[in-house]
Amino acid sequence: MKLKSISLAASALLCFSAVTANADTIGGEIAAGGWNHDPSGWVQYPTGSDKIDLDDDLNLDTRTELYLRAKIEHPVPVLPNIRLAFTQNQSSGDGTLSKTFNFGGLNFGLSEKVHTETKLDSYDATFYYEIVDVGMDFDLGLTARYIDGYVDITSLTTNRNEKTEFTGLFPMVYANARVPLPFTGLSIGAEGSYITYDGSTLYDLQADVRYEFAMGLGIEAGYRAQKIKLDDVENTSTDVDIKGFFVGAVFDF
Repeated sequence: MKLKSISLAASALLCFSAVTANADTIGGEIAAGGWNHDPSGWVQYPTGSDKIDLDDDLNLDTRTELYLRAKIEHPVPVLPNIRLAFTQNQSSGDGTLSKTFNFGGLNFGLSEKVHTETKLDSYDATFYYEIVDVGMDFDLGLTARYIDGYVDITSLTTNRNEKTEFTGLFPMVYANARVPLPFTGLSIGAEGSYITYDGSTLYDLQADVRYEFAMGLGIEAGYRAQKIKLDDVENTSTDVDIKGFFVGAVFDF
């Protein structure tokens, strides 16, 4: 019994030593910045009713909004690494209608003045593996994306209002590649998630250039494009493209 206890203690000590020895291989990155995005496309509520154009009918504006990203990479081969992200997608617009449309059972008429508020925020949890980490980085994994959205249209002419709210959790294939440029502190990267099924298509693609100053601190700048095409999610259908340039700060540890 005593020999068994000693053996267990030795095993525990060896495990602790192994974890301690690999502790310095745990790393990741944190990034935050602003994305100047311009939404376009259409929304339909309920599904099968009039398609309302975000530009021509609702005159949605261009905004610069927040994005956050964090990645944790560990030395345990069988367990996936983790990437968490949040992207704010909100917009508003004021305009005078050049056509009549039905939204949520309400008819909005020609020459009515309307105010619109929209939201298509996304929250990501990605589980991925490093396929290549020598000379460059190449990752593959799966993303669970939660979309929290609404479209709220108010007639300033008649003081009528209608709003559709919709949420959904969508699995997406994830890939990321980054190539450092020797002796410069610069690197180029591309990252994306994608899924299409049952008439719905979602993707989020970006390409960027990153410059690292010292001790992991750096900046990134690039171009990002999202598509949110939903087919009858909570009685709402959309085909929205959101595109624009982004700039942010990065800490690679």
